[in-house]
Amino acid sequence: MSQLTNDNPFGILFFRFSNLKPLNYEEYFSCLNLIRPLLGSPDFKVSTPGYYLNYNDYSVRLTCFTNNERKTKGTIDNFLKENVYIALFKSKQPKVGNIAEGYGGDNSRFRRFLSAYTQIGLDLLNYDNLYSRRLVAEYRLTYSTQKISCKPLFEPAFTKHSKFFNQLDTQSVEQIWKDLNFWHPIPKEPKCVADWAHFLVNMLLPGDYIHASKFKELFTNPNPRPPIIDSQKEQMLRLFNIDMPNNWSPNN
Repeated sequence: MSQLTNDNPFGILFFRFSNLKPLNYEEYFSCLNLIRPLLGSPDFKVSTPGYYLNYNDYSVRLTCFTNNERKTKGTIDNFLKENVYIALFKSKQPKVGNIAEGYGGDNSRFRRFLSAYTQIGLDLLNYDNLYSRRLVAEYRLTYSTQKISCKPLFEPAFTKHSKFFNQLDTQSVEQIWKDLNFWHPIPKEPKCVADWAHFLVNMLLPGDYIHASKFKELFTNPNPRPPIIDSQKEQMLRLFNIDMPNNWSPNN
């Protein structure tokens, strides 16, 4: 990420299996695993100083910050030719611009955050999918509604299971916590706020409760709310097919 700049164009790709059918949660994780070799390939790393992953349009969405559009595209094209089980569902051509527009932060900070949370997320998924899903569900349903810091929840998980996180210097670690705890007004909805931690939630859950209209007021209200009662929490966990033991913690 040291080579990541505000001038790097960003392109968007949506991956699915070769049948191009919409991905459910389990298929999303399987498809994501299939593109890991692309993300780790030398040619991709050289031409793509940053990227982020999330679940969007029932696909694995990969947003690339590139310093060489032709090389990044060629690397992806070659990868797809050699991997017949996955395919490109759709894509958006790279463009230069402020990707932080609408997210309340500056362009450089946001690009670095997007790239950093993705590396942490990949490490967590490499440890265990269900653990990762429980982690971000606990954040969304317990911490975010009360508008309290996510650090007590996330720090044990990151420290135990993310090589990337443990290699960060002190300043970068402090920045991660600032970014994950950053809330901003939602454009055209001045009475609503959203958090940057949403991106990690979306990648690992996958998806996010804040996208459901019936939960919008609960999660985007700028004022702290009381904890969600257990019966409601159980119902909400079932919406994403998550089994969460009582008193689950990231140290379990």
